[in-house]
Amino acid sequence: MNIKEWQREAWETADKTGWHEGPPPDMIKLVAWLGLVGTEVAEAIECVRSRDMAPRFNDVGKPEGFPSELADIVLRVLEYAEIFGVDLEAAMIVKNTFNKTRPYRHGNKVI
Repeated sequence: MNIKEWQREAWETADKTGWHEGPPPDMIKLVAWLGLVGTEVAEAIECVRSRDMAPRFNDVGKPEGFPSELADIVLRVLEYAEIFGVDLEAAMIVKNTFNKTRPYRHGNKVI
């Protein structure tokens, strides 16, 4: 699948499992949703801290570990892009093209 197809897939999965019931998303809901991306990032960080880096499955078949948390981050972002009509693939191309023009270690940050 390409990114646009993944966006649609992420949106459809969330819709089928009841996450799009109610009024259309507004800015407050979007902020809350973006916070959920942050929770997935926090879960990925906890995997790193506990050295839970390998993909695995729990006793009911749920994928767990660092790869699964990274996938959760991406799937949420794809879903939100679909909801708000963002062509994420085009945005990624534009942003990556711009990033190639940045100077070495721009911003003088450590990481």
